[in-house]
Amino acid sequence: MIRLRIDPQPLETASCIVTVSMFAEEDIPLAGVPGRIDGLLSGQASHQIAEGRLTGAWGSQALLATRGRLESDYVLFAGLGSVKKITAPTIAVRTEEIVQRVLKLSASTLAMPVFQPSGTRAKYERLASETVNGALRGGDNFPYDIDITVCEPDPSRYNALVAVAERSAFRRAEGRELSVEIIV
Repeated sequence: MIRLRIDPQPLETASCIVTVSMFAEEDIPLAGVPGRIDGLLSGQASHQIAEGRLTGAWGSQALLATRGRLESDYVLFAGLGSVKKITAPTIAVRTEEIVQRVLKLSASTLAMPVFQPSGTRAKYERLASETVNGALRGGDNFPYDIDITVCEPDPSRYNALVAVAERSAFRRAEGRELSVEIIV
């Protein structure tokens, strides 16, 4: 079973094994959610960037231990490539692949935000839909129960994310069992 949890708390407070922080090449230096999480980790991701080991390119990633500075045990900083090449459908495919990578590490719980590329004109609902559906597809072929938390602390966007999660649950024709938990 896949348990999808929609949480109004900030990503860094999500209780899970792996927190996923996605960013584009143009998001360096890290800002927003990735920057906040990097700051809580004393700049470990920025250090990886400075050494050229983390670039923001698609496939570039760094799994860092939180050592108790976040609720999760690890943070996966995952590059999504150039903003110019990131479309809403691309977000779904890349989110699916990132979730599969995390699950291959035997991490049964993960948390992520809705990825919102800087300068995008795509509506939040579309980005949320692609993120949620990509994450759900990423968990379809794993034999154990998994928990996926999607965090959105902005009250003006939270209800849209809840609506997306509900639609995803009711439109899901195939795949694993799905339960949706909405935190209020």
